[in-house]
Amino acid sequence: KIMIKSVSVVIPAYNEEKNLKATVVFLLERLKKNGILDFEILIFDDNSTDATGKIANELAKKYSQIKVIHNPKNMNLGYNITKGFQLATKEYAGFIPGDNETEPETLDNIFQNLGKADIIIPYIQNPEVRSWGRQFLSKTYVIIINTAFSLNLKYYNGMCFFKTAMVKKVPVSTHGFAYMTEILVKLLKSGASFMEVPMINRKRERSATKAFRIKNIVSVFKTFLTLFWEVQILRRRVKSI
Repeated sequence: KIMIKSVSVVIPAYNEEKNLKATVVFLLERLKKNGILDFEILIFDDNSTDATGKIANELAKKYSQIKVIHNPKNMNLGYNITKGFQLATKEYAGFIPGDNETEPETLDNIFQNLGKADIIIPYIQNPEVRSWGRQFLSKTYVIIINTAFSLNLKYYNGMCFFKTAMVKKVPVSTHGFAYMTEILVKLLKSGASFMEVPMINRKRERSATKAFRIKNIVSVFKTFLTLFWEVQILRRRVKSI
């Protein structure tokens, strides 16, 4: 059995006043169930316009393991997670969304396998809950990244957990949709080991994905070109991992 020493969990939260407390309670339950007693929770209030910040502060008063970061302006998901990794003090670091949409099995699969590889990479086990358009976009994206970088991952946008010392060394150029892809590609091409674990997605009745927005597609394309140039052409690698 792998001895898990300590874990930092980042929770990005923008206008999640209805979900943040439940997310934290859920996370605490999964940590306890999986025998993780040494942990910290970094809540990023991303300049919310509701009571998210106040709720986060109340949770920090109740639980000594919680630290709250209030962004002076909205910084987006990629910033919150990569900044959280830089602030992490425990042996492993990862994130869960603040919307309380994560299934228990997903976190159990991650926590139970921490320590078996440098990176634990969740992949979607039930893609059918997404629209055909979203499935097509996701599959196409994975094929492009795998082909361009000679990799063979199932998914690049999940709740990955890393050895903290390792992820801190990765220079991240984007806070857009491709931030996790950039981290994964740079680490894997530098020799980091990984293990893929299944992740259950809940079906969402509303809210179309923002990934189809022109601004986000352009951002991902620019990041892809920069990443390809650095990793495949210049052969840059993350040192000392």
